[in-house]
Amino acid sequence: MYNYNYCPVCGDKLDNDKIDGHMRKHCTHCDFVHYINPKPAVGIIAVKGREIVLIKRGVEPGKGNWSLPSGFIESGETAEEACLRELKEETGLKGEIIKLLGVYTEEAQIYGPVMIIMYLVEDLWGEMKASDDAVDVKFVDFKKVGDLNFNCFNQAFSYTVKVLKTKHKNER
Repeated sequence: MYNYNYCPVCGDKLDNDKIDGHMRKHCTHCDFVHYINPKPAVGIIAVKGREIVLIKRGVEPGKGNWSLPSGFIESGETAEEACLRELKEETGLKGEIIKLLGVYTEEAQIYGPVMIIMYLVEDLWGEMKASDDAVDVKFVDFKKVGDLNFNCFNQAFSYTVKVLKTKHKNER
């Protein structure tokens, strides 16, 4: 996250005042305002039967913990494209987006505010292999899933379990 002391537009020193109800750095010379907006990211709940794909994080935050595949949306790509790209990069798997599960905001020590768009992905195929930010990958039975390292991941997983229970009841 950028922590400006000088205006990136004109180079003058930034002041710190209340703007739009928040303390913000701004330039009195050219009117630049440093808004701290959340970084857009995706989280993936990839499901096969009654199992979910988990990755062991290879980077902070949460390095070494089991969690969901996830990552930042790159400039020029849609959230859906980022979802499928991150799934492939971290797990080697491809799949089909079934449902938007929700949009969450979480504060990350490293990145500041992050807006995470959570998707449910099914119809998985490919060779499962950890790479990119993941050091391991595995399928885990829903009932054996513990803490997923981020509040939004835990919330989205709980919601997914309810959605899939309803779906399976309706299929009977």
